[in-house]
Amino acid sequence: MTIQAPEQITINKENSVSYPASAKFFHWAIALIILLNLITGVILVNFYSLSKQLNLFIIHEQCGVTVLMLAILRLIWRLSHKYPSLDGLIAKHEILLAKFGHLLLYALMFAIPICGILLSQSSGKHPGLLWFQLPTLIERDLDLREQLFNLHKYLAILITTIVAGHVIAALKHHFIDKNQILTHMLPWSKNK
Repeated sequence: MTIQAPEQITINKENSVSYPASAKFFHWAIALIILLNLITGVILVNFYSLSKQLNLFIIHEQCGVTVLMLAILRLIWRLSHKYPSLDGLIAKHEILLAKFGHLLLYALMFAIPICGILLSQSSGKHPGLLWFQLPTLIERDLDLREQLFNLHKYLAILITTIVAGHVIAALKHHFIDKNQILTHMLPWSKNK
């Protein structure tokens, strides 16, 4: 018995195909949690007393670990499923930019939470998810903590920039190119 990979699906004006519900779930769940974490991160850095009152560090940490867990599941899903092809819908250079942007986003979905976990551990904290504590990878080290904090901050700035480019590209495809790329990833769009 031979298992064949699913045929490549093409999104075009004649063939209206939506992304699978599971792809939409991973996309929007991770996007919303990352947005929440970017907001809480800015508040943590700039409004320390408010952060303590709202217990934002725990929320930020839990969201970060959740992004990492979802990113692992998303990568497994992505490697075992085909996405619709963009061939013939957008220019070749836009396809290359999209692939590069997605690769960067995947890398950052792993790098930022891992950096955050190491940052917490270098501060002497023990992050986890709900009641499960993550294994300790490094001991308390305040010098390393400063380096990890800066790395975490710059990676957050990078993902903000990449996400902004992603959103701008999606809006360009929708409003200027008038293609269906954006509408096919919206949670309420129908699978056909």
